[in-house]
Amino acid sequence: MATILYSNYSSYYSMIARLCLAEKQVTYDLHDVDIHIKMEQFAPEYVAMQPNMTVPVLDCDGNIIADSRLILHFVNQHFGGVDLFPAADAEAIEKSLELHYAFSIEDLTMGNALRKSPIARIALGRGLARASRRCLLMMKSHPELTEAYTKKLALEEERKRLILSEDNNYTQMQQRAIGLCDMLEEQLAQHQYAASAQYSLADVVWTIFLARLVMIKFDHLIAERKNLSDYWQRMSTRKSYAAANICTKIPVSKLIRIIFALLFKS
Repeated sequence: MATILYSNYSSYYSMIARLCLAEKQVTYDLHDVDIHIKMEQFAPEYVAMQPNMTVPVLDCDGNIIADSRLILHFVNQHFGGVDLFPAADAEAIEKSLELHYAFSIEDLTMGNALRKSPIARIALGRGLARASRRCLLMMKSHPELTEAYTKKLALEEERKRLILSEDNNYTQMQQRAIGLCDMLEEQLAQHQYAASAQYSLADVVWTIFLARLVMIKFDHLIAERKNLSDYWQRMSTRKSYAAANICTKIPVSKLIRIIFALLFKS
């Protein structure tokens, strides 16, 4: 089966897809999509494949799966290896996935960045405006994709309003992140893994959640909880974690290039 993953190194949901593929030991071609500097997600050939212009996208013999949660189940069902969604634990795993996907990781990540640096607010504002301009430009040059670009433009404008507004829900997401850590601490007191006694799709998503907490310097939420701290140690030292190239820190040189692009590129 010819398998291609369109992914971005630091993208939260891309990491979920990469970790799932690594756990199932799937051989695949990795296509890095530059969503920050070159904004390759707006390229017409990418839009034709993924009208929402997001990553990740999994292409298996022309079968396109463009949502990380769907990718989890597709990979588990269509590739060999250990079953990460066993019937006996399916209800608990699905409940855990629901809790994870109901949480807005973008609001937490962006809100944290805005509060740490005034430059971040300027860069994010210009970056979001740059995305809107790119939509308008591509709409003119590729009228056959007008519907997709119009929807994306509306979404980008709404993101800009929510992320940059004074009444964004960062504080709420911060409290919910604490609540999720408490929930995981309780679950891990009952069994070795997030949703059951064996590694599952739930552990894929919660590993990436914890990795993001480390990235935004919220790792004290992990360290303060013994079960969660032990769990993070086990998850972050699995072979799949290294194979999936999980990002907990963007290299300074790359971060500078991204900020420069957000501030100054058209």
